[in-house]
Amino acid sequence: MKKWIFLLFSVTLLAAQGPANAQLLKRIKNEVRSRVENHVVNGSGNAADKAMDRTENAVKKVVVQDQSGSPAPEPNGPSASAAANPPQAASSYNKNYDFVPGDRIIFQPDMRAEADAELPARFTVVRGTAEIQTYEDEKILHLQPDAKTTVEPLMDSARYLPAQFTLEFDLLFENDRDYFAYVSDFVVGFGRKTDRDYYYKGLYSLVIHGTSKGSFGLSGTQSYPEGLQAAFTGNTWHHVAVYVHDHIGKAYIDGYRVHATNTLPVGAESLYIRADRYGVKMKNIRLAAGGEDQYHKLMTDGKLVTHGILFDVNQSTIKPQSMGTLNTIAKLLQDHSDLNLEIDGYTDSDGSDENNARLSQARAEAVKAQLVSMGIAEARLSAKGYGESNPVDTNDTAEGKANNRRVEFVKK
Repeated sequence: MKKWIFLLFSVTLLAAQGPANAQLLKRIKNEVRSRVENHVVNGSGNAADKAMDRTENAVKKVVVQDQSGSPAPEPNGPSASAAANPPQAASSYNKNYDFVPGDRIIFQPDMRAEADAELPARFTVVRGTAEIQTYEDEKILHLQPDAKTTVEPLMDSARYLPAQFTLEFDLLFENDRDYFAYVSDFVVGFGRKTDRDYYYKGLYSLVIHGTSKGSFGLSGTQSYPEGLQAAFTGNTWHHVAVYVHDHIGKAYIDGYRVHATNTLPVGAESLYIRADRYGVKMKNIRLAAGGEDQYHKLMTDGKLVTHGILFDVNQSTIKPQSMGTLNTIAKLLQDHSDLNLEIDGYTDSDGSDENNARLSQARAEAVKAQLVSMGIAEARLSAKGYGESNPVDTNDTAEGKANNRRVEFVKK
């Protein structure tokens, strides 16, 4: 009962602070409503209580900041440390990294509002056990060990994979023993919706064999580069990316391209994800429809919309996996010396207009600085932040918001 009284008091206090807290107030109300419903359905379970405790602590923090005269942090705004820490170059992926995400996001689950120990709302669990967990202050999808746990994206259509698509996610194996390099598989399978074999089958699969080797499609098992094997260990996060266009496929782990094939069977309509002997944590899962030739699109439309330039939460620090898109843009500029670009940053609608404008400007300037560091003359580039204006999709779904968070390159 204390929790409900405190939350009602805190919500009332936030409402009195005026429109600046409107977005935050809305999010808290929705979060409370979700947790109350979950609490009623599941009784007085620990997961619901812990989720409510975190919501209560978040409200306390905001109220204290408001009373001290300092602005409360906006969900989409820059953190207090953003101004003190200038953007850093995304240098851990080299100039040969060429993965570029598709230009229309079709699946990107937002797990922030889901309760721990509950089934994932955006996945169908077809084998074993999977649940939402909080890990390192983030919500993650956990695939339980020893059950060959298998999940599928929960989609409106049974046939959702286009002929050209990209898939990305961050992966953590829950094991750091030496022999783990060889004794456990992780599988992403691609096939027709009628395929129900969740081992290696379907039309083709990406298989990560421990941390030492893998396979993709019909190309056979290949050992990973020595540098990747040394870095690709259990209990650390690694970024996995897949590109498919008809029979052509490429797969990447961190900054390495580990597979390239032109023998993929055509016609995959859906995908599944399967763990093996050890538990797996996943986050930042994103499926996107592939784009056209980028230079042709830039010349035809006058702009290039990208979703592959990613930033740390509420900051303008560019993530290393952005280098595929940045390398592509840099090469376009190097190959076409008469091409000048305005870099436009956009956010979704979470947070205040002012903070979103400030954050998008900082991110656009960070992209400009990165391209200059890659050898592009500063005079050929300009940067402008547009915040949440000019949305290209709805702000009512996770995928819509992800499409609105973008960097556009406009021909000048």
